[in-house]
Amino acid sequence: MDKCTRELLGFQDESLIFEKDRWFSRGVDKKNRKFNRIDGLYAKVPTHCESCGVLFQSSADYYKHGTIA
Repeated sequence: MDKCTRELLGFQDESLIFEKDRWFSRGVDKKNRKFNRIDGLYAKVPTHCESCGVLFQSSADYYKHGTIA
């Protein structure tokens, strides 16, 4: 399913990993609307913040800078 998921969503980054058996799920939100969810992992660990350029010393650092301002 990995290749089909990439083509469907238009992803070209090979750092995205989709698990074979658990990549797709369906659910219902709080307003009783149905949704489809695709789960995956991003295997590439960033070395610096793209918005401010600070170097990351550990994984805790890139969680602090999680959004691009």
